[in-house]
Amino acid sequence: MLTLTAVQASAAGSSNAPAYAGYTGGVGGQGNIGPAPLTLNVETGVGGTGDIASASQAPSTDHKTGGTPSDGTQTASTANAPADTAGGGTTANGEDASESEIYNKQVNLNTVWNNTNVEVDNVNGDVNVGAAATANAFQALTFNNTVVNNDQYASGEAVGSDLNAMTTNVNGSVNLSNIVACNTADVSTDPAYTVVNSKQECAVGDPSQATNVFAAQIQGDVNVTGSVAANVYTEDTNANYNYVNTTQINHSAVNSTTNVQTYNIGGSVNVSSSAVGNTAQVVHY
Repeated sequence: MLTLTAVQASAAGSSNAPAYAGYTGGVGGQGNIGPAPLTLNVETGVGGTGDIASASQAPSTDHKTGGTPSDGTQTASTANAPADTAGGGTTANGEDASESEIYNKQVNLNTVWNNTNVEVDNVNGDVNVGAAATANAFQALTFNNTVVNNDQYASGEAVGSDLNAMTTNVNGSVNLSNIVACNTADVSTDPAYTVVNSKQECAVGDPSQATNVFAAQIQGDVNVTGSVAANVYTEDTNANYNYVNTTQINHSAVNSTTNVQTYNIGGSVNVSSSAVGNTAQVVHY
């Protein structure tokens, strides 16, 4: 509801009407009404013949602009602007210097499978074999202030890997690994701040690995690793401020099978096998 106070009639274009806080309407011709002496929550003036206040007189909505000069107009001055919400505003216009914004969305809807068969004999050096199957993999390495949004979803009949290895008469060491995962994400940063939102969901029928090893007459060590995980998140950062929001959902059976036979090994024999639904590790130093 507006309450209007009568004012003395003035000629067209008269500037005798009082101004109110930079939100003034024009005083028009015949029948025009000058500004009413009350505060309105609007950004247009009350004036004659459709005159409105200048658009430049509206308060700025940009969080990086401010300033209220004496003429009532808004300028792009940043002296009175609030700090940028992402990290404090380190540049002249309120933005953050050296910021990386990373948006990752990965969806896998089919089977992912690996078969590796190895047979070696009479090797003077080492034998190194790596087998792996992964539906979605994401890695971010930055030296900037970093914002990461990660979304990974995997489904399908299976994600898996089979490794079969026969190694004999090796003068060095034998190193075998078989790694399976639905979703993996790794973030490594060296900034002032790091912000991470991560969601991983595994709906695969059967993430699994099977490793079968026969090793004989090995002069060095025998190292065998088999592992399966539905969702894996790892982060390493020395940021002054570190925010992590991670969600991991697993709908799947997770299976790991490792069989090793060894004979006449000159060094050590190390075997590991693991099955994990969800795992997350954050190192902040």
